[in-house]
Amino acid sequence: MKKLLHLACLSIPCLSLAQTFSGSFNLPIPDDGTTGYYDIEVSGLPSETSANFGVETICFNLTHTWNADLNISLVAPNGVEAELSSGNGGDTDGYLQTCVNANAPQAIWEAGWPYTGIFRPEGFLSIFQHGLNPNGTWRLKVFDTYAFADAGTLFDWSISFGPNPATSYPFLSSELPIVKISTGWQVIAADQKTTCSMQIIDKPGQTNFVDDPANAYDGQILIEQRGNSSLWMPKKSYNFETQLPDSSNNDVSLIGLPAENDWVLLANFSDKTLMRNYLAQTFYEKMGRYGPRMRHCELLVDGEYQGIYLLGERIKRDSQRVDIAKLDPEENTGEDVTGGYIIKIDWQNGSNTGGFQSQFYPMGNTSDRLYYQFHYPASDEISPAQAEYIQLYVDSFEQAMNSPNFQDPDLGWRRFASEKSFTDFILLYELSNNVDAYWLSTFLHKDKNGKLKAGPPWDFDLAFRNADYSDGWLTTGWRHDWLANNTPLLPFFWQRIWQDTDFAKQAACRWHELREGPLHTDSLTAIITERAAALEGTQADNFTVWDIMGTYVWPNPQPIPQSYAGEISTLKTWVAQRAAWMDANLPVGDCSEVSAVGEVENAWNGTNVSPNPFDNQLVVNGPAHFDLRLTNALGELVWQAFDLKNKAEIQTNGLLPGCYWLTATSDGKVWSKLIVKQ
Repeated sequence: MKKLLHLACLSIPCLSLAQTFSGSFNLPIPDDGTTGYYDIEVSGLPSETSANFGVETICFNLTHTWNADLNISLVAPNGVEAELSSGNGGDTDGYLQTCVNANAPQAIWEAGWPYTGIFRPEGFLSIFQHGLNPNGTWRLKVFDTYAFADAGTLFDWSISFGPNPATSYPFLSSELPIVKISTGWQVIAADQKTTCSMQIIDKPGQTNFVDDPANAYDGQILIEQRGNSSLWMPKKSYNFETQLPDSSNNDVSLIGLPAENDWVLLANFSDKTLMRNYLAQTFYEKMGRYGPRMRHCELLVDGEYQGIYLLGERIKRDSQRVDIAKLDPEENTGEDVTGGYIIKIDWQNGSNTGGFQSQFYPMGNTSDRLYYQFHYPASDEISPAQAEYIQLYVDSFEQAMNSPNFQDPDLGWRRFASEKSFTDFILLYELSNNVDAYWLSTFLHKDKNGKLKAGPPWDFDLAFRNADYSDGWLTTGWRHDWLANNTPLLPFFWQRIWQDTDFAKQAACRWHELREGPLHTDSLTAIITERAAALEGTQADNFTVWDIMGTYVWPNPQPIPQSYAGEISTLKTWVAQRAAWMDANLPVGDCSEVSAVGEVENAWNGTNVSPNPFDNQLVVNGPAHFDLRLTNALGELVWQAFDLKNKAEIQTNGLLPGCYWLTATSDGKVWSKLIVKQ
């Protein structure tokens, strides 16, 4: 393990440079969505910082009635910024005589209120030691992220310079790819995108050195912080886009992943194995499904080593990702409007509020109906007709799932959803016992002329025994049952589907099929072993910069392993025990006749229906002689006619908006088509 280098200047002339600058303010912290800046003038110092002289300690004293709302940073005269504390303290009140110093034994995110003492900051103070002129205006920046709710006052703060400043971690090389981002001393924020440059060094099978020339990418990116709860963690995750110099999309292959322009860098801060997201997507791929592909790498930002990350694919419509039809804004009728779509169930915030409200409440909730967000097309790109179509389709799926005949293979939920995709998706989330399963980061998609499918899976930081709440550490119990019985959060259909006896049998047979192959305990263990071996050579660097091994980081369950080897061993044991519990609780009978009903989409065989979507009249041009039936989403017959000749005109004024099934019978052949009334 490399050691941090702390260079001390012991001569009397050098010590005389140590100096503290302070200011008293007694000013309110803005609570209106604006940022508070509190300035101190610094003068009389050397003209450049270095490893031998620079920022040592920052102290501040403030009150605020909800500490977790505060982001506190230090801004240098040239605009360089470092985070001191953010999202810490829950509903506690203020920071009382709080100081941060990079050499302190305890980090501020590990400490508790009242934060009195000296702690390591969340950001890297070493960013100030690269030759900047320390003379000028230094600013304490305080931002209240939850406006118009809580009040606070900054009383005073100070900044000390001296011969023992923070120094950059001496990261030199890795067997993993090295990603270097240069911001030009800009701040990478969560609420705006920043143009930066990025270099990637990737020499498979060889050691990569920080000073090697970039050979895998060298160009422009647009980057922002990503996440919800992870935004408050000191090790940040990012979304970024690869761009050409004119800021247009640059579809490129990064570290062996298929070419695209939208990517993520996942920090995995609370996951001390550094691999839970990787494992989930790899397991899903082994099941024959698409999950966003991810590769481990080392990340440096402006020369500061950030640790081990997962560089991966964002969930996106693409032939190499979610392989569904491209939907242009003008495609609003007929087969064109039927897909493709990606929708999600997730937290609602300023960037993802576009979508529609379900007709149903989550289980145990009678006040907040389930909300579906538009992911593709995005809320600012989807046309009104497309938004209406996908809402009506999902409404029909939910109505069918809620109907008395929901199990019927011809009239129930299988008319609208792919049983096999739901089966595999559920099995992965149950294997991982993911506390976020089904109600957060949950995606569904639909192809043109296709059925609703579950997935892709996303967000497994708190899975596989990494949550000390909601029974997330247990190897026993069904996740959908826990949510149904303990929270008002579970979309009802995830529980309802298990009441379908044919689905339960299908799930059991599929599980035992997978256990004979890709999800055999030996296979699961081998994947974990391979990743641990790939990370072994550099995980010590990560956990030197982020000194959290063996200590509690929200929401790690007890007991906490004291080493990386212990984390891996605990993970292997947990996965094996969880899989064994599922073996015992998914009893398998005769699977010889099990097959997912309704997986083959019905073709209309050339018979013409117009318009679709329809309003008050529907015209069907069919064979020389045919019978025709129209049923609603619940499987109820709403119209029928017999011995039609070539054409039928159906008056539909009295029909409610939604999805309907038009079934034609001719010469012993049957065709069905999904149509939509708007």
